[in-house]
Amino acid sequence: MSISPLPPVVAPLPFWLRGPFAPVSDELTSDELLVEGELPPALEGFYFRNGPNPKDGASSHWWFGDGMVHGIRLGGGKAHSYRNRYVRTARYTGRAVGPEGDDAAAIRARRVRGGGTSNTNIIAHGGRLLSLVEAALPVELTSELATRGPYDFGGALERPMTAHPKVCPTSGELHFYSYQAVPPYLTYHVADRAGNIVASRELEVSGPSLMHDFAITADHALFFDSPARMTRDWGDGMPFTWREGMPARIGVVSRPGRGPEGVAPRWFEFASGHLGHTTNAFARGSTLVLEGVRYERFEASPPRLYRWEMDLATGATHESAVDAERAIEFPRIDDRRVGLEHRQTYALELTEPVDGVPTAAALRRYDHVTGVSELADLAGGRAAGEPVFVPREGRGDDDDGWVQSLVCDDGRGGSELGIWESGRFASPPVAKVRLPRRVPFGFHGSWVPMSAVAPHEG
Repeated sequence: MSISPLPPVVAPLPFWLRGPFAPVSDELTSDELLVEGELPPALEGFYFRNGPNPKDGASSHWWFGDGMVHGIRLGGGKAHSYRNRYVRTARYTGRAVGPEGDDAAAIRARRVRGGGTSNTNIIAHGGRLLSLVEAALPVELTSELATRGPYDFGGALERPMTAHPKVCPTSGELHFYSYQAVPPYLTYHVADRAGNIVASRELEVSGPSLMHDFAITADHALFFDSPARMTRDWGDGMPFTWREGMPARIGVVSRPGRGPEGVAPRWFEFASGHLGHTTNAFARGSTLVLEGVRYERFEASPPRLYRWEMDLATGATHESAVDAERAIEFPRIDDRRVGLEHRQTYALELTEPVDGVPTAAALRRYDHVTGVSELADLAGGRAAGEPVFVPREGRGDDDDGWVQSLVCDDGRGGSELGIWESGRFASPPVAKVRLPRRVPFGFHGSWVPMSAVAPHEG
């Protein structure tokens, strides 16, 4: 009697390698895309979105896949092109950039200068298009997504740059920071509107922590010191551990030229928790208000939209949930309101969890004046991506413009760029740009006007 062997046990793929997260295997260029509805003629520029897409189809964590940028060019009421390209970092090409040697300093310098995974965000500033990850220098791209190489602000930056810089809408300055596992743990930088670093300041902090995002007001910069402590340099594994019982802290410093400099941050303590992404910060009298996404514990709890308040006159603090029921992430505002009080928050509502992982995502808008929130009509889509608000030129209301989001349509196995008129947010999109491929659920993106990258094209 023969006994048939049992079939091998196949472990299920992790969430970031399947479903709407699954990587794609090629780079495409497609012209004259199909549009359903009517594209607003005022949208003249590029929608760019960055995200992890491991070139070998596997990675040990969602955060660690090679960066791939997807770009859609709009203009004249038409969708002219789509393309997706890997960011050619040292990790992707296998060609080291930086000093030789095997000591920790040389290894760190190669990683920083090599661009890391460069998979988190993409912005335009000073005429340059920059792909970002918080563990390395930016990587400059052309508007056609060809890689130019690491960008160090003319030699002025030798440390990692956050993937979440902020542009002051009044000065045009780019505010950003470097955080790392070795001293100095935190350095605050400011570049002028042309991209020249005009200020760098090392800030005192209790030690290295996961500092994924920050915020600015008209006069201050705010940093979040998390119980998620950084224990070593970035590598293939997660370099953080959770410190039980440690309170969360928000540090406040004056922006250069807006107050006393060289002074240590003023730290305000809050209940233990972790800040994911910030929405915005602003001053209301002597009180600073920071809005963002709070996790009870890093990577182990649903995200909630929160507000933290700090009275600079009395030292009093207060924190409360904007939405205590829904899982909310990737909050965005009209970027003209950065550092100023905003009325509207656009965000992702993560839904239909399976084993703790959301399998769908909706677009939700919060009106902080009326207290009402509403969902966008995804018109058959299943998993929306981060919303990006594009204001109507010449209008100042942060509810007068369009909301863009990449939406995965499981029914047809593809993706589309949805565009909603913000004044009719709960209605179906005014236009859907059909893309030639599915775009994996990724991280962050930007709307970039045509002229914003022109000075360095070639």
